[in-house]
Amino acid sequence: MIAATIAYAGYCLLILSLFALLGLLYYGWHYAPPVPPAASGAVRIACIGDSITCGALLKNRKENCYPARLEKMLGPHYSVRNFGANGHTVQKKAIWPYRPFRNHRNFAASSRFAPHIVLIMLGTNDSVWLNWKGIGPFTSDYRDLLRHYRSLPCRPQVYALTPPAQFPTGKRNNQRIGMMIQSIRELAKEMSIGVIDINAVTIEHPECFRFDGVHPDANGAKIIAEAVYAGLTS
Repeated sequence: MIAATIAYAGYCLLILSLFALLGLLYYGWHYAPPVPPAASGAVRIACIGDSITCGALLKNRKENCYPARLEKMLGPHYSVRNFGANGHTVQKKAIWPYRPFRNHRNFAASSRFAPHIVLIMLGTNDSVWLNWKGIGPFTSDYRDLLRHYRSLPCRPQVYALTPPAQFPTGKRNNQRIGMMIQSIRELAKEMSIGVIDINAVTIEHPECFRFDGVHPDANGAKIIAEAVYAGLTS
């Protein structure tokens, strides 16, 4: 009787744990923090990206994520908004639990924001072997994403940001990252779009990626913001 009770309790705990895990996955991949409206008359900047843009694993994410730091650097005449989406990709045929950015609510929200400037930093999740369909599909889907933002009625200036560096403890493939960087450069030249090389400025700072080799800490987010600031103001 006791053994049966213990077994039943264990079964119930397992079921509850599975539901909790599914809830966390849904929250992590589909959650979109509220995006406040832009200040009246300000230059609107939309930051498009994955969990690195969103600020996953950062303490005081709202203050330490790179979009928030960039806004402080640019000053009161700019409204920088964070449209990062955890676990999302450029490629449209990503494998669950990853998702293409186009399927996230932030895709539509960032378009409605009517930005003057769009900053796109995606590719980290595309390098996961399950997601990688080859450089051809990546390039095609990235081109479509660039075209979408360039064709908005507000006619924003679009910048492509290379994916941040990854380090030995990371779970991604740096060879694929290199292929994506080359593709991004070629697309930027083809479409006359600015490039900001985040990979180059982060590769010298493994100390900022100690948690998992992929997500930057607050200092890493600051380095990214400084590079973007330099790219926008130089």
